[in-house]
Amino acid sequence: MRALRADVPVSCVIDGHVHMPLLRTTKEVNDYIRGLVDAGVGGAVIIGIPPFKDVLSKVTIDDVNREFERARPIIEKYASDVMEYLQPEVLYVNAIRLAEDFCTFARHQHMSALSNFAPVFPANLSLAPEELASVLEAAASRGFRGFKVISTLFLQHLDSPQVGVVLEVAESRGLPVIVHGGCDPGIWELPRFCKYGDPSRLEVHLRSHRDTPVIIAHAGGYSAIAPGVFFEETLALARSFDNVLVDTSALPPQLVPMVLRDFPKGRVIYGSDYPAVSNASLREYMEEVFMTLLASGMRGKELEGYAHGVAEEVYKVSCIDEAYSSASFKA
Repeated sequence: MRALRADVPVSCVIDGHVHMPLLRTTKEVNDYIRGLVDAGVGGAVIIGIPPFKDVLSKVTIDDVNREFERARPIIEKYASDVMEYLQPEVLYVNAIRLAEDFCTFARHQHMSALSNFAPVFPANLSLAPEELASVLEAAASRGFRGFKVISTLFLQHLDSPQVGVVLEVAESRGLPVIVHGGCDPGIWELPRFCKYGDPSRLEVHLRSHRDTPVIIAHAGGYSAIAPGVFFEETLALARSFDNVLVDTSALPPQLVPMVLRDFPKGRVIYGSDYPAVSNASLREYMEEVFMTLLASGMRGKELEGYAHGVAEEVYKVSCIDEAYSSASFKA
């Protein structure tokens, strides 16, 4: 494994949660991967976002305005410093932008032969269970190495039949499932829409699928208004089910030591949510997370496990070695 600088004090970092933006050519895919490598990651789990425009069209700006006014006391109390980003019009536009900029996953398949990049297929929860199962089976056959559930975008709770289908297919294929936990950019920052990201509703399916690795993204805590919004619900699941893990993507770095302290050992994965959140600098976000962990006293085996070991085991990825360079990607 190649050595990283002292400010990232581990032998390798696998980013367990990055998104592929809208890429139209093989060259754009290769350039995107080179950017990840140049930022210092030795591998990554790359996630698609499914098409949800039809669902979004059912939510009007009037709906968003009403919910904003209802939630205004909470927003003013906990998020007054980012109030300008939480105005109804801004939230609605950001939701549309998310639908247009990140809804692509066909070219994830270009990376299926790369041992250190794991493409994960997003589940379209608007499909009927039988059709969804067929789509997921086909994705697994094409080399995708897991599935992603993001129920917020479909305004569905995590106890829906479609989520059960995802876990069932994953279990039959021996694949992991990443489940979004918490709010989302845009209208999903508001409580009415954020509730669909409550991981506690997943319990009914976990009881039936105890052998499927289920990674709750953001440790259930994605929120601009209240970071850590569903930490307690996620922690309860992790303590009850041995197959539940978490990643720390998109969390403020100061919250990461708390996750590693409170959640079961060996079940926490590093992630960034790039470019959705840490788009200013993937490298700077990584450095800030690991320097915060160093300051908290974390060292050695636990830190290496968080940085790459757990992801290697769950996603069957490998860190790049010293002979590897971004120049090895060919169009």
